[in-house]
Amino acid sequence: RRLAAPLYILAEGTQAVAQGDFSPRQAVYSQDELGILTQSFNRMTRQLDEARTETERHRAEVEAARAYLESILANLSNGVIVLDAQNSLRTLNEGALTILGEGFAQMINTPIAAWNTPKQLAEYLLERFATSEDGEWEGELELQYEDGRNQILFLRGSHLPRSSGGGSVVVFDDITRLISAQRSVAW
Repeated sequence: RRLAAPLYILAEGTQAVAQGDFSPRQAVYSQDELGILTQSFNRMTRQLDEARTETERHRAEVEAARAYLESILANLSNGVIVLDAQNSLRTLNEGALTILGEGFAQMINTPIAAWNTPKQLAEYLLERFATSEDGEWEGELELQYEDGRNQILFLRGSHLPRSSGGGSVVVFDDITRLISAQRSVAW
């Protein structure tokens, strides 16, 4: 019985840990190997419980930060598009849809080279990221649509750190009205 009781406590404890219960088990306070083993097991389960609590706290913090960032991006008037390391559209904000049109949302997970609207934007982004030495660039692009409408965008691009999965981010704004107003003032 003296040998079986500590083993039973350990067996019960391992089953509880397997089910996610990290609460301490009854310790056997003896100086033999079984007593040391049960005390070590309780110490291990306590450390696992602390690690799980810490992990859940960090996960909650990350989720809160993500929600905060998504809220900020959703309320920006500038367009923001994020490309993954293979140059496929990963995500975009509401400002990008306002500037480029609602149909642009269908291009999520589509490589830049396969973008059909606006094709000029796809070509421009590929060329700028390929030719920028440090991965950061800015410039203006005039888009010409099939319906005869022109749109001038001011764009900034940058590579994302490899530690975050890599890829690129492009922030842009429609400056068509601004350019038009400047031309009117110049006249």
